[in-house]
Amino acid sequence: MLIKKISAVALLLCAAVSAPAFAEVLGTLSENWQTDMGGGAVYNHNVFYSDSVGNQTENYVEYKPNSEVVPIVVNGASVFGKRTISSAAQYMQDNNLRPLIGINGDYFSTKTGIPMGYTIIDGEIYSKESGLQDAIGFREDGTAFIDKLGIDASVENDGVKITVQYINKWPQDGLSWVYMLTDDYGETTETEFNALYVICTPTAGDLSLDSEMTMNVDEVFIYDGEIAIPDGKVVFVMDPEGDAASYNMLASLAPGETLTFRNSSYGGTHNWAEAEYGISTIGGRLIENGVIGSGFEAGAAPRTAVGIKADGSVIFYTLDGRQEGYSYGAQLTTLANRMLELGCVDAINLDGGGSTAIGAVFPGSEMFEVTNRPSDGVQRSCANYLFLKDMRAQTGIPWYVEWREYENRNYLAGTSLLLEATSVYDTGNYKMDALTGVTYSAENTGGAASTVDSSGYVTFKGSGTTYINVVGESYSTTFQFEVYETPDEIRLYDEATGEEVTSLTVPEGGMYNIDLEAAAYVNGIRLESYPSLFLWETDGSGMASVDEDGVVSIRDNGSGGGSVSVTVGGTTKAIPITVQENETFADMEGHWAHDVVESMADLGIINGITQDGVSYFMPDDNITRIQYAAIMSKTLGINTSDFADIELTFTDTADIQPWALEYVRAMVGLGYITGRSDGSFGPDDTITRAEAFTMMGRAVEGDANSVMGYADSADIPLWAQEPMGRLTALGIINGYSDNTIKPNGLLTRAEAASLASKLLALDDGE
Repeated sequence: MLIKKISAVALLLCAAVSAPAFAEVLGTLSENWQTDMGGGAVYNHNVFYSDSVGNQTENYVEYKPNSEVVPIVVNGASVFGKRTISSAAQYMQDNNLRPLIGINGDYFSTKTGIPMGYTIIDGEIYSKESGLQDAIGFREDGTAFIDKLGIDASVENDGVKITVQYINKWPQDGLSWVYMLTDDYGETTETEFNALYVICTPTAGDLSLDSEMTMNVDEVFIYDGEIAIPDGKVVFVMDPEGDAASYNMLASLAPGETLTFRNSSYGGTHNWAEAEYGISTIGGRLIENGVIGSGFEAGAAPRTAVGIKADGSVIFYTLDGRQEGYSYGAQLTTLANRMLELGCVDAINLDGGGSTAIGAVFPGSEMFEVTNRPSDGVQRSCANYLFLKDMRAQTGIPWYVEWREYENRNYLAGTSLLLEATSVYDTGNYKMDALTGVTYSAENTGGAASTVDSSGYVTFKGSGTTYINVVGESYSTTFQFEVYETPDEIRLYDEATGEEVTSLTVPEGGMYNIDLEAAAYVNGIRLESYPSLFLWETDGSGMASVDEDGVVSIRDNGSGGGSVSVTVGGTTKAIPITVQENETFADMEGHWAHDVVESMADLGIINGITQDGVSYFMPDDNITRIQYAAIMSKTLGINTSDFADIELTFTDTADIQPWALEYVRAMVGLGYITGRSDGSFGPDDTITRAEAFTMMGRAVEGDANSVMGYADSADIPLWAQEPMGRLTALGIINGYSDNTIKPNGLLTRAEAASLASKLLALDDGE
């Protein structure tokens, strides 16, 4: 769809087109755009809002008659049958006609697709109704008129004349009238009854209004059902039970006899013979000589209308409806008032409801697109359509140009840009291979000194605003750019990831390379720039080297740190290079116990597990009883060989892993571990906080009464109260922020390391 870019088209092409009036009829204007379609046609889209009905969405084209773009009636390949507006546009293109805009036309039979009124195409009667109807006619020069239209038609043989009631209408059983069908009607007569047929060959004249045509009789017969309509032939059809005089005249004809067909228009003040195209409507006259009609039927619906302004301009109008929140629709009285508000002095109502449709081929496109929203949710197949036929010639003069998107128009001095046209159409809306016939010029303000050459190549210089003007015979536009010599700041980014880099870190004893991208900013807006404009440098530490493209090579040379910097336009950005000590465990970065765990690991008090060559501590896992016994033994600096002879009498001694036996013997020998009341030790069970505090508390001295201050002191087991009291007094434990100690909770590996660190600090006299 081209809808989204139409506003831009309007800005480029419609500076001289006046904005639509604020319509009091439909409400307050809330949204609008318009596009100069060329050829004297301007497309308008408006959305109005009123408290009574909500949104009203209209689409219409105002056309000033001219010879380059002219109105026509498009029916398709035959009168019988229906087609959508898109199919009608495609029919035009298949026949080397260029559609510009189109709207739906006459009311029609939903069964046959045959219009209910008169149709004039190429100055001839394409479809004839009986009686008077309101109609619009279009002359060859594009001018239009609205008037009453009726056509009397007859056929005569040897002084006997009968009335031809209908031309290219569906013959129906039980009616008295004579039907005249041409090969425009369809391939067959589509009759469904026993009928009299007279097949003739025209020999002179045609079906132009107010003229006559002679023809020779080929065949006369009665047949039950439809018959083919040969190319170039005329077929008269009637029910044998119909008007006797008409039947007798037709039935008496013999092959070779001559018939004379005559027609005359009546009912109005205009000369319908001047009409090259025209349609009538049973929808009625909305406005006549500047006066709104009366007696309109009630009911709001989508609407289609056509009107003529005092200056001869034609309004092809549609209003969507029956779509809550999008468009309500209008009563005929409202439609008439809106057409009057648009300046129409004459207007007629065309088929509306689900038939309402409008489409266009917009500048810079060769595709016809439906631009309203039909209330059925899909395009309805209708009888005929009013189109503007585009007869503009290919000129090679640029008219509509699409450019490569320049979303960021802020440039660092020293950069350049080639303005690139991605699509060019000439004043006839024909696609051009390239943009030619335009000149480029630069205007600078505020200290900018940019230049542009004849191909649109811009070189940005100085600081200020640069305007690049592109001017042709029928096209012009201006690009605005902001140019800066000195940025506010420079930011550095990792070319590989796009993430901002504010510092560089090299592993202890290691080295690595990183490709940095420098970007200049003013007021937080990134400037378009070239890498070659930036000057890269390193300090004298020898830790890093950098090339002109920002590729930094870093190695730890023992200097302890360094920096790399980049400069442009007098602004410099430097980032530090630091040495990162090797991490013992891969899963401790950012953890609250990081430093404690690293310290305890360095002392050999704790260790982790290794998977695929990587060490992990798993700080938030719960610690087991033998793991905690080992940490306590190491923290206290116990010589476990002194306790090698201790005999362990736990009922589950056999379950103690061999590596832990020495630590358990030592802790038992010192009385820090006594086992459980059932005689077991539970070596691989997770240890509770009370159990862990008890084991540690037995190894220290202190006031045992401090434990009573916790909010959950009542939950502390009796055997744990004295040891926990000592630890509380010594500040090794102090509970949570809610003044609880959670004695029956489980201890994590990180918490065990923290306890060991505090105990070690106590032992060091800190």
